[in-house]
Amino acid sequence: MPGLLRLQVGTHTGWVPFRLELHDTEPALDPAWEEVVEVSFTAQSEQASLTGLMADAHEFTMPRGDYRVRYCICGFEEADDTDEVSGSYLLQFWPGPLAPGRIVKQTGERAAYWHRARRTLTEQEQQADEQAETDRLDQRARERWGDRVPTERLRRLLGSGAGLYYEDLSRLDMDLEFALADADDQTHRQVAAWAALQCLQEAGLIDLPQIAPAVAALRRGAPVPKPFDDCAHCWGVLERAQPPRTSRPVPPDGDYEQSPQDWAITTLFHSTEQDSLVAVMEILVCLAYVHGRDGYRQAFADLRQQFPQLR
Repeated sequence: MPGLLRLQVGTHTGWVPFRLELHDTEPALDPAWEEVVEVSFTAQSEQASLTGLMADAHEFTMPRGDYRVRYCICGFEEADDTDEVSGSYLLQFWPGPLAPGRIVKQTGERAAYWHRARRTLTEQEQQADEQAETDRLDQRARERWGDRVPTERLRRLLGSGAGLYYEDLSRLDMDLEFALADADDQTHRQVAAWAALQCLQEAGLIDLPQIAPAVAALRRGAPVPKPFDDCAHCWGVLERAQPPRTSRPVPPDGDYEQSPQDWAITTLFHSTEQDSLVAVMEILVCLAYVHGRDGYRQAFADLRQQFPQLR
């Protein structure tokens, strides 16, 4: 897309060290970098920003025009295997005519995967990738559900990248997860609306005037209106309203504490997930965290009482 670079990083969730450089001519390549690619880029504005998926935008300026861009990475392969900040990232710009992208250096399997994902595969490569993906999903399914056989819809979620928390439901109440996977979309939406209202009530947010339109929609069983589909708006509402804040031990074991108010406000934008199964699973994880270690089992029991088809 003109004016846009999408940069893949190794770390799934967390901060990464990132450096941007603007050069007059092509800089020398430091052999210490493990993965290196180059592409062309047209700066359509003097204002630019480096922005994470769910993070702040780091703004910078650069002259308009055509550039060659070199993306260099170290630690891409092991980034998700450590809790420490892992990897280094460098983006270098210098003036240059438009030209095809190229892989300058490749050392790791993860980098090789992303290179294949960004170009047209041969039939043999595609078959090998499809088999590798099937094997990966089979392994993840065994790790998550053991010998239980998920529905195809539930299994597809393993590789979809959808949602933030729904996988926690397997750990909290696998029977409920499988019952939801067998339910229809209408049931998902009804359960999601009920559970979202329970979260807001338990967290003391139900009467906040700033979210009244969203609460009214949930009570009607309708989708929450814009802008409550935007996570940034919902977090902003919570920050500005400054309701009384509490904390509870997290389920199932209470290893640490979190704020029910934080979890409750997220139910608004989770309810707008396009996939109804993802929406309801996300919100039920919120229901568990809002009620905490000592109350989530009763909250799930109340849910089954309200929706006996999930027993």
